Amino acid sequence: MGYKIVATVTAPEIQLTDTETAGEALIKFYRALGWNGKDLVDPCKVRTTEAVYMRLYGVMYEKCPDCLTVGAAMVNKAPGVDADVPPDKVRLLDGWLMPAETED
Repeated sequence: MGYKIVATVTAPEIQLTDTETAGEALIKFYRALGWNGKDLVDPCKVRTTEAVYMRLYGVMYEKCPDCLTVGAAMVNKAPGVDADVPPDKVRLLDGWLMPAETED
């Protein structure tokens, strides 16, 4: 894998309200994993199973089935798929969160 595993956690179940947009599924997903909303998430260092990935995609697609941005978000911001991750789990690799640069 090339990176140190810092945690293996149960994959969060994500649901969106009627007023939430597709992209908010990714925000909820990463917040459930421990993201504070300020640091940067490196999605390349978040790994899950194909089933969890497709479940997250399904939540987003249901909100916006004709939306090209759902596909782009899944390619650029969603967790990676790794066959070595146990079922219904997410692996967080070292560096999955990076402190955001602040302007002084």
